[in-house]
Amino acid sequence: MKKVLFIEPPPLLNWTIDSKISKAGRRHPCLNETGEQTYSYQNLSCAAVLRDSGYDVRYFHCPTMKYDLTITKEKLLEYAPFALVIMVEHINASVARAISSFAKEHGIVVIWTGPFVTALHKNEINDPSVDYILRKEWDYSVRDLCSALINKTDLTVIDGLSWKNSDGKVIINKDADRIENLDQLPIPAYDLLDLSKFYESVFIRFPAATMITSRGCPFNCIYCSYPQTIYSHKYRAMSPERVVKEIRYLVNDLGVRELRIDDDTFDIDKERVIAICKLLVQEKLDFTFSVQCRPQLMTDDEAKWLKRAGCRMVLYGVESGNDEILKKIRKGTTKAEISRGVRIAKKYGIDVLNCVMLGFYWDTKETVEDTINFAFELNAEFTQVSAPTPLPGTDYYQLLEENNCFLTKEWEKHDSVHNSSVELPHLTNNDLNTYLKTFYRRYYRRPVYLWRMFWRMFRSWGNFTQSMRKFNVLFTK
Repeated sequence: MKKVLFIEPPPLLNWTIDSKISKAGRRHPCLNETGEQTYSYQNLSCAAVLRDSGYDVRYFHCPTMKYDLTITKEKLLEYAPFALVIMVEHINASVARAISSFAKEHGIVVIWTGPFVTALHKNEINDPSVDYILRKEWDYSVRDLCSALINKTDLTVIDGLSWKNSDGKVIINKDADRIENLDQLPIPAYDLLDLSKFYESVFIRFPAATMITSRGCPFNCIYCSYPQTIYSHKYRAMSPERVVKEIRYLVNDLGVRELRIDDDTFDIDKERVIAICKLLVQEKLDFTFSVQCRPQLMTDDEAKWLKRAGCRMVLYGVESGNDEILKKIRKGTTKAEISRGVRIAKKYGIDVLNCVMLGFYWDTKETVEDTINFAFELNAEFTQVSAPTPLPGTDYYQLLEENNCFLTKEWEKHDSVHNSSVELPHLTNNDLNTYLKTFYRRYYRRPVYLWRMFWRMFRSWGNFTQSMRKFNVLFTK
């Protein structure tokens, strides 16, 4: 009776085990053809809470386990859980619905979580394929809901729950409080996954893993989903000791050799960053890591300690190369500050991955070219491009909705990397998709870039194999 199953669905309804399509990204999920595989850190945290409370917990990561929709249904019946938990994302919503409908037909309780359904819960709870939606953070609330269902206690006391009573009436419980003390959370149930199956192009050592050490971003970027839906803008962080405890477990117990710290903004508290780095220097662990930071917060002291602790790469959200666009998207930075942050990272031998977005509501062809040229000027080792997906729950979604910019509400067609499904005042949909399709060729085939990366290849075997993977994608597709 106390079996709970987490499922990360196949990427598409018709996905097969031979398909090269996978789901990549977290804040802005997208479909991918380069083999990237990611998992939900939040689900693993919730799974650990359930397991510590005596539940039998399983985790189906369908893409890495090679479970298509048919196999997923077969395995679901074999395990026969009491409850099924799915973090529904816009890119795989139709697959999540299909699995959920099948589960409900066989008497399994279906629970949806995540930013997408948190934002749309008032509509989504009417979907016949779901029983319960848990809004905002769900580390503890899934456990509390399962306990109430098993013990037949009052559901109205489950904060953050949207549900239907026996009469079919929709009931919206009050929001749950934020989890203030992240140190009290157990180490996520990484062991439920085969970490050797996960890959991101930023990694050069394997097995690799991703962790999150803080929640809530005090900045107010108009497009960013997590702070506006589940985490809030209040910054909460694990202590340096708790961070290092989790890293030690990943490296020493699970054999992880590279780690991506995927906080919204890792370096909000510089003193905490340096304290973590000093502890890692003392630990002398055999691993390398990358962090996601804000360029205007980067300092020489921080970069020095990151490098000493084994940081190989910093990821910056550049987004635009036009100062007026940066203001309008509430990025809270300038081109000059971004350039300075990139220079500091390079000064200390830390690789840079810049993330840029092409096609904000206010963009014109000229401002998009400003962004592309700014990316060329920064000349980071890696630059990732996407369209700013209008995710439900964000102010950017509201802006595009009010101005009738959506071409479709079929969410799978809003793939931020390959395809945009909006029409903007100064950019057609064709303009947007052309920029997305041509950016990588323009960036990665520049002679100045190729020459630089040729020499970088010889730093290590990991750098060499990473570069060869990148070049294979760029020059064979």
